[in-house]
Amino acid sequence: MVSGALDQSRVESPETEKSVPRRFGLAAWLLVALQTMLMLGATVLYPPFQEPDEVSHIDYVIAHREGEWLDDIGQRHFQSGVLKARSEVPNTAVQAHIGSKPVPARSARESFDALGTAPSKSPFPNQMVQHPPLYYGLAAGFSYLLPNFSHQRFDVQIFWLRLLSVLLLAPVPLLIYGAALRATKSRNIGLVAAVIPLAIPSYLRTGASVTNDSLLTLLTVAMAALLVRIAWGDRTRRTAVLLGLAWGAALLTKGFALALPPAIVLAYLVGAHGTLRNRLRMSWSGMLLSGAIGFAIGGWWWIRNVVLYGTVQPDGFATLSDSVRQLGFGRDHVGGTDLDFFVRFMKLLARRIWGSLGLIDQPSLPALVLFPMTVLLVACIVAGVLAGVPRWRGTLAASGWTVGRAVSLILPALLTLSVMYAGSRSTYLKGHALGGVQARYLVPAVLGIVICAAVGLDRVAGRWRRWLPLAALAASLTFVAASAYVVLDVEMSSGGPDRVRRLKDALHFVANWAPFPTAVTIALLALTIGLAGATCVVFARAAMRDTREPTSARTAAGDPVS
Repeated sequence: MVSGALDQSRVESPETEKSVPRRFGLAAWLLVALQTMLMLGATVLYPPFQEPDEVSHIDYVIAHREGEWLDDIGQRHFQSGVLKARSEVPNTAVQAHIGSKPVPARSARESFDALGTAPSKSPFPNQMVQHPPLYYGLAAGFSYLLPNFSHQRFDVQIFWLRLLSVLLLAPVPLLIYGAALRATKSRNIGLVAAVIPLAIPSYLRTGASVTNDSLLTLLTVAMAALLVRIAWGDRTRRTAVLLGLAWGAALLTKGFALALPPAIVLAYLVGAHGTLRNRLRMSWSGMLLSGAIGFAIGGWWWIRNVVLYGTVQPDGFATLSDSVRQLGFGRDHVGGTDLDFFVRFMKLLARRIWGSLGLIDQPSLPALVLFPMTVLLVACIVAGVLAGVPRWRGTLAASGWTVGRAVSLILPALLTLSVMYAGSRSTYLKGHALGGVQARYLVPAVLGIVICAAVGLDRVAGRWRRWLPLAALAASLTFVAASAYVVLDVEMSSGGPDRVRRLKDALHFVANWAPFPTAVTIALLALTIGLAGATCVVFARAAMRDTREPTSARTAAGDPVS
């Protein structure tokens, strides 16, 4: 019965796969290469330990290398060598103009084990024990593939672990492009959607850091791409199984995956047709199969938490005393209200989406820049959803774009946002400092956001839409370059009134902290600039070729971009 209900979707689905172009094309592959180079550049721009919680993730990867997979809350003490290495690197999150600080010579830097393998006496335990083990096991296994990993310098060890995140996120542009192509049958929209994440600082930093967010992003984006298939009528067993595998792996990576089942249900419902009863009849088997596979793979971890700690998601700092907690996270407040929390939450999140440049709060861009960018993003998403209204669909009518399907695309982001809000609210109303408000938590839900935003831009652009991929790429690269300059000028420089002198000092500081010789760093920068230029040329040639082709040919080819 399950097999029959799933396999009959080929007949019942109003859309077929035959109308969806299958090849990615040169432009899409160039975006993969460009993203990889930008993330590699970010691993050099930021010295070790700069990403929030990076020191904790690194230490827990080391724990998994040593076979310590399941520590109780408060029981994992940092390896002393990890904290000693951390003390050698200036912290850009709390300092500015760190370029004046001396950089130890590469020959003087030691491995984590050489710096000390004994447990540290820090009052703060490693809170990452609250997370499932999949990322840490994967990173530990990756480190074993690298010859002599445990004896390499700590900055080189961190680079290799960061490289894993770069590799994990490498497929994301293709997943976004392919999903957008399926949803809109427009290569231009697909390219715009794949370009937008390059302008999100937290996305680039996630791919350039040691963090389980990198694996969660890959798995959640893969899930979202499968949900696009389902929302557009694919109810085959194969897709349901793949969805279950992706969700199960996400459950073994981070707790945000627990919020995704409503998105699965909605995708199956909007992918069917007829009355609600008929949609349920057509979809229940796919929901059940994917849900059962996912829960069988990853549900045990969350059941374990309930059994051991009485809660689904325990607090990694639950064992801290109030005085130690305030020392690390700031003083508690008195009399927090829901209104006060809402205002603080929204202001902080809005600032961190674009303004933190991948760090926490500093350095940031001026509010005069951040506010229009945030408004533009939200407006484009709303316009993309409204493009599903029948009288506004235009060329999207043939793709099956509807309001319901558009909402199913952004639902993972809305669910993630609601989890962030609820968790942070609970902490805040207890009198603790505002926490858990990070733009990087929304990065795994990026696929639906950027596809809807790309559709909105396409609707607004009208006859200029063929230039959108080039415009989006140019804007993203300009923002990345400006952000890198701000980071160098504010964080990595030595201070002083001379901007040129500050920039030189910053580049010298970054080059000295890079894990490889300066010549290699310069070569990577030159390759990135050259690749960016080549990608712009390919996008421009495609737009100009599109102007020379008849409208009917462009429509049949789905706005071709090679």
